[in-house]
Amino acid sequence: MGIVRRWSPDEDEKLRELARAGKNALEISNELTRSASAVRRRAEVLSVLIMAKAFRARPSHVATHLERVAIDAIRNRRPFPAGVGPSTIAGMIEKGWIVPEMGRRYNVTDAGVEAVRRKIPSG
Repeated sequence: MGIVRRWSPDEDEKLRELARAGKNALEISNELTRSASAVRRRAEVLSVLIMAKAFRARPSHVATHLERVAIDAIRNRRPFPAGVGPSTIAGMIEKGWIVPEMGRRYNVTDAGVEAVRRKIPSG
């Protein structure tokens, strides 16, 4: 584990200023020579809202990481990993990737298998 560097009042003010200017955690971290996760943690402590990085929307026919691990869990009859919740399941049902079975069980459809096979777009 690395050395923990305390935040100075000047750094706190600079974080607030950059957040007000609409900078995201990565941009702020570059300015303050801190990690993006350290910036996000400090912003939370200070109750400062930081803009989320603008990501290009992933095509809806390509499975997200959570959807991929959920489909893998269903196919291998394992419990869902952390992070896979009702909204992930509902989204996959809506897309036709899984179908409910009796109880809290699901089956993966051919469309779900295909969604996992699709390459995740980069950049």
